[in-house]
Amino acid sequence: MKHFIKIASLLLAFMFFFCACEQAETETVPEYETTFSGTDLGGATVSWGFSMDRYHDNIENVFGFIPGSVFADQATERKKQIENDYNCKIVIDNNSSSYIINDRLNASIVSGSHLYDITTSDSSLLRGMVRSGGFLLGLSSLLDVQNTDKWGPPNMLYSMLWKDDLYGVVPFAWPELLYSTTGHIIAVNETIVSQLAQPDPREFVENNTWTWDKFEEVLHAYTYQDAGRTVYAMNTHNAYFAMNMFLSNGVTFSSYENGEVVCGVYTDPGRAALERAQSIHNDTCKDCFYPADSSDLMYIQNGDSVMVVTSHGGLISTTDSLMYKMDNIGILPFPLGPNATPGIYRSYYEQIAFTTVIPVNTADAQSAALVLSAMYEPLPGLETKDDIAEYMATQIFFDIRDAEVFINTVTNTEYGFFWEGGRGAIESSVNANTSISQILESMKSRYDGIVEDFLGYHYAGRDAVYGD
Repeated sequence: MKHFIKIASLLLAFMFFFCACEQAETETVPEYETTFSGTDLGGATVSWGFSMDRYHDNIENVFGFIPGSVFADQATERKKQIENDYNCKIVIDNNSSSYIINDRLNASIVSGSHLYDITTSDSSLLRGMVRSGGFLLGLSSLLDVQNTDKWGPPNMLYSMLWKDDLYGVVPFAWPELLYSTTGHIIAVNETIVSQLAQPDPREFVENNTWTWDKFEEVLHAYTYQDAGRTVYAMNTHNAYFAMNMFLSNGVTFSSYENGEVVCGVYTDPGRAALERAQSIHNDTCKDCFYPADSSDLMYIQNGDSVMVVTSHGGLISTTDSLMYKMDNIGILPFPLGPNATPGIYRSYYEQIAFTTVIPVNTADAQSAALVLSAMYEPLPGLETKDDIAEYMATQIFFDIRDAEVFINTVTNTEYGFFWEGGRGAIESSVNANTSISQILESMKSRYDGIVEDFLGYHYAGRDAVYGD
């Protein structure tokens, strides 16, 4: 195990990276601000409700970072700099869950009172406030949301796009936060793979042979008997498996074509992906999956499985995550189907913990936006994508290829419409002994309702903010 994961916080490893890594730039450095002077807010107080959901065993946090970590110290210093240069006071409420933060915010909006000028919470809760009457201010007039390297690309902000504007952003230039809450990945025990005399599966990704057919070969090769017990190739929550297999064929959950919303499950590539997911899980490789419908990390930790489909949070977010617990873990994307674009690895999210909004009842929207924009500038040492990849490779993962795949899945993640019921047909592809055609036919009215009630409004917001 890497020595850094024995430290109280994985984030403390940044100290070693920052001191030791001086590399030449290989890309254009974004023109981020490094000073925030020039604006006097006249001693105003900016209140910020910041939920603690990332750390279920650690309520206190510093802008989402573990107290005492290098990143937490840098965020604290950034806050002091803004307060000094802008002549303001930033007051943080960071002792509550997203549910409490959002309940308080809702109550203040209903009563017409002021509570938070900025709120960082779970996107799954904020989305309801967006849709129930535009409670949150549109951000395109307050922030340069076209700067997707800072605020996140449209696919990541999908649940915050509504009708004619964007109502939430994410700290995309602070990847340690964002990366721990989005997407899913396959983690593989590389030690067992070597013991089985199998090639490193990362090589399949490198040489573009990581396909559905190769995946089936791997599942069979990694399932074996050990002292009378079966070691299974993979354990997974069935829905995670189905959702990521669906996206592995170049499909999206929905698209906007000639002014019409198209649900991905009702496209030919979507149907083919669901059929292959069902075939692999329930037929050709059914004996290669651990019998429990679970992505619990204990199975790979106990040697009961060689691979696990886990969320990014399960991989790196806290001291209970897999990268803290095991040595020699490799990272794989889901294999690609015939309609996928080589090198593009999609994943999905149900919510993003660090979605940030400016409530409609803020005391001063302009001041709030200034503080928000200044706070979410990149942290020192992580100004470019190359910096981020190097940090992830040297301080979190065991191989540069792992970092590259991980960042690829984050970049290409998208909202899965879990809260609207969009997972229904996809999840049923491996949970039901019914043909995909029958499943899709039975759920047609559900998906028509999602299109009518939600998707059209999302695309209207996307087009209004980002254009065609």
